[in-house]
Amino acid sequence: AAMSTKPQTKSFKGCTLFRHRIVAATLSGKAIRISDIRSNTEAPGLRDFEASFLRLVDKITNGCQIEINDTGTKMRYKPGMIIGGSELEHDCGKTRGIGWFLEGLLMLAPFGKQPLSIRLKGLTNDDSALCVDYFRTISLPLLKHFGISEGVELRVVKRGARPEGGGEVVFRCPIVKALKPINLTEMAQVRRGRGGAYAAKV
Repeated sequence: AAMSTKPQTKSFKGCTLFRHRIVAATLSGKAIRISDIRSNTEAPGLRDFEASFLRLVDKITNGCQIEINDTGTKMRYKPGMIIGGSELEHDCGKTRGIGWFLEGLLMLAPFGKQPLSIRLKGLTNDDSALCVDYFRTISLPLLKHFGISEGVELRVVKRGARPEGGGEVVFRCPIVKALKPINLTEMAQVRRGRGGAYAAKV
């Protein structure tokens, strides 16, 4: 008998590692199904920032399919091709910091068909996620070890804090054919420390 060529759908339960599951599915090209998303809580289903992340992934890909039931407790995600693109925009909302979305983008952007340039709006500095300053000064420089250095940039256009948000950043990332293997086993000494401060409604 001929073997079935129908792609398998991996199944998961709960909201744990939601971003990572979507990212891994997109990179592997395999569909996933997630059930029991906060089904036993007073507010069941996907949160607005998780739905926003799905819309963000949809913007930088082509052909993805997203199915969510009425209560938001079950969803199916069939990934499309990572396209990238320029002059894109996305509103990250006011319940998760922009850094939360940037972490997901950083894992996808290098593998697009085109370099990515996107403007993200929302909270630049918030306890709910990695602040954009940490992302710019710590996360991005690490990319050079993987062979990504030219053309990667995070520019903070304006700050945004709770409750109104209003912050903006522009993230640019080039594409690569393959990542370089790394071997980071030695801890360097801390030679200096730097800090930054900002204020809102002063």
